[in-house]
Amino acid sequence: MSASSDKVYESIKHRILTGDFDAGQRLPEDMIAADLGLSRTPVRDALRRLQADGLVEIVPNSGGRVAQWTPESLSELARLRAMLEGYAAELAAHKIGAPALERLDRLCDEMQSILGASRIDLNALSRNNLTFHREVAVAANNARLLASIEPLWNFSLVERKFALFTSERLNRTLSHHREITVALREHDRDWARSIMQTHIKASRALDEPLLAERRKEEP
Repeated sequence: MSASSDKVYESIKHRILTGDFDAGQRLPEDMIAADLGLSRTPVRDALRRLQADGLVEIVPNSGGRVAQWTPESLSELARLRAMLEGYAAELAAHKIGAPALERLDRLCDEMQSILGASRIDLNALSRNNLTFHREVAVAANNARLLASIEPLWNFSLVERKFALFTSERLNRTLSHHREITVALREHDRDWARSIMQTHIKASRALDEPLLAERRKEEP
């Protein structure tokens, strides 16, 4: 892929994940090309890549638009994440070393600091959470598994915003992260898999009523 295509890909992906582009919004090639000062060719290439990621739908004769996800499809994705990331945690419990465990401890401490601030930085919290999950997946040392998990994180970033979370829920997330780290340090595969799956499934179970409430408030 060209540098121009990479630039368009990262720009559109960022705007989708941050909510700047809404679900179902059209993505005209000419408009995006003009905004970025590029030709339509790299835009077309980027949209195809985003379609492969599941973030964009290409509609014949209409161009691209941001994908839309039903609650059912998001629940299916959460179950898939639980299965794959649970397996990643199981593998990581066998393979993880001291440097990775130190990074996980540090991420937990950083999350605790963020939650203890007078004003919670939700963007920093979201980055911290994703980095924690990525560290566990990388520690599994299985490139094919990591490649299967990475696209699934996009959907949680689109639909599940930390701004929806209560203080109690955010602290429960931190508690889960610390327990996952302890299970990995103990090299307990069953425990690591179980708590990771519980963590992801619990998040989705709480998302649905929160998202439904948010949609009621939208114009």
